[in-house]
Amino acid sequence: MRSWRRRLYLVRSDRKVTGHQPEKSLRRKIRQLTYKHPTSFWAKLVVETHWRFYHLLLFFATLTGYIPVHSVRLLLYRSVFRVDIPKDSVIYWRCRFFAPSGVHIGHHSIVGNDAFLDGRAGIHIGDNVNIGSQVLIYTMEHDINSPTFGVVAGPVVIGNMVYIGARVTILPEVRIGSGAVVASGAVVTKDVEPWTVVGGVPAKFIKQRPELSYRLDTSSKKAFFQ
Repeated sequence: MRSWRRRLYLVRSDRKVTGHQPEKSLRRKIRQLTYKHPTSFWAKLVVETHWRFYHLLLFFATLTGYIPVHSVRLLLYRSVFRVDIPKDSVIYWRCRFFAPSGVHIGHHSIVGNDAFLDGRAGIHIGDNVNIGSQVLIYTMEHDINSPTFGVVAGPVVIGNMVYIGARVTILPEVRIGSGAVVASGAVVTKDVEPWTVVGGVPAKFIKQRPELSYRLDTSSKKAFFQ
């Protein structure tokens, strides 16, 4: 499939994939144009411009992750890239995104350094969640059984007081219940029950975790160069 045709397909199928938020007027007009005149010069130009701007946005979001000041990074994530994150939560440096506006983070939560957050189909992180370094959260992937190697997608929902260890990979359409713990290096392919500990590839039940109530102290974790 030609590059512009593939991009046109992704733009036209974006509503079906992400369909969690109301469309904005500009995006709706782009869809109307591409549906009515899919092979016209203007449709191809709009699709190419859309994707170039999107990739440029991701580039600047990546650069923002290298700013060694929490308050500046948080300001840019919230105001420019539209990450839904309160001021009492923390994203450590060198985080990378797909669709940063699809990432929603609750209060007093921490995302470790070098994380990857794929917000294309929506990531919802609860309160008092501790996410370790180099964690990968995907909301879209290719269907290896599809004759066209098509894309499948689904949101990732992480409940309150979840602890996700370093280098965990979470795949699309997974729900991790409140209070659950995911051991380092695990690959989560299915839902995780609340207050359980899971680990391994793929992640499997290890033991129960006692039900607790706490609030993470994020005020002391905003040092420079982190």
